[in-house]
Amino acid sequence: TGPYALRAIGKDTFILSEDVEAYLRATKVFDGGVSSKRSLTQIQQQFNLWQQESGRSLAHISQIIALSVGENIVGMQQ
Repeated sequence: TGPYALRAIGKDTFILSEDVEAYLRATKVFDGGVSSKRSLTQIQQQFNLWQQESGRSLAHISQIIALSVGENIVGMQQ
């Protein structure tokens, strides 16, 4: 709930959803537990790098990742 609350008050942050976590694991950004200090530091560093490279917000980067992996069938008819 922390990142959601931060976004609600206008703070730029990423959401570590299941899809984002799966992508970060698959690309070997981190390999430990998702809540360990070491993993969180590695994840934050990667998001900071992507932000510097792209000029996009952390929120936008995490949304792009989340919508690019996993099952994203919202609004699609089967």
